[in-house]
Amino acid sequence: MSRSYSIRTGVLESFMILIALLSVYPLYFIVSMTFKTPAQMAGSPLSFPTSLSWSNYIETWKLMQFHLVLGNTVIITAGTVLLLTVLGSLASYPLARKPQKAYYVLFIYFIAGIMLPFQLAMVPLYRLVNELHLINTYYGAILIFTAVNLPLAVFLYSGFLRGTPKELEEAAKMDGCSLFRAFWLAVFPVIKPVTATVIVLCSLNTWNDLIIPLLFLQDQSYRTITIALYMFVGEHVTNWSLLFPGMVLSVLPLSLVYVFLQKFIIKGITAGSVKG
Repeated sequence: MSRSYSIRTGVLESFMILIALLSVYPLYFIVSMTFKTPAQMAGSPLSFPTSLSWSNYIETWKLMQFHLVLGNTVIITAGTVLLLTVLGSLASYPLARKPQKAYYVLFIYFIAGIMLPFQLAMVPLYRLVNELHLINTYYGAILIFTAVNLPLAVFLYSGFLRGTPKELEEAAKMDGCSLFRAFWLAVFPVIKPVTATVIVLCSLNTWNDLIIPLLFLQDQSYRTITIALYMFVGEHVTNWSLLFPGMVLSVLPLSLVYVFLQKFIIKGITAGSVKG
């Protein structure tokens, strides 16, 4: 029995190592390409770079105006995540706590936003945003991204809140807190795992989106990272020697966010999708 178990364990571990190597290989491929010249990319794209030259990164930084596009992307993403955290948690609280049918209908209304593609609303949304004079503004982009990601935030928050005890806010009310204050002081600190999940998932959706910045941020001074990367992709020719460093630079900030919040993410996803 011990021998069969050890053989099975060895096979499983070997399989997991193989999966890990397959997952890491695309990252190695992208990073190694950033140090190659166009001739090396064309001649031996899979080989290890012969020298570590940072000239591609320097040129990419200058052409993308990376300090500008990074600042724009951070402002829009941070504003969107802040609004989603506040509005998503507040909207989900009564939907998770109230048993009345009306609240269930509202919950279904929010969830329908996950199933409907954004492209269906592009034309009327553009007209509305243009009439409100929010084209080429941070406020317009933040509001649009918040509306697009709010159904996902409500779905995750509602599922997690259904698994939290009601005694938390009841104890706070007995101490003299209002319902609003009881939520922020007693309930919100408990839902940190799902908040971290909302932050990471919605940050990814906002950071990597191309359509919304392309439509609503047409001014060059409001460019985001995705638009700046897109200028390296032509109809007939793609500048791979600059595109790959740009991709690496754009991924680094989100990777740092994931490293700090990773211990909460799986817990938040599983609780938010199973409970309730």
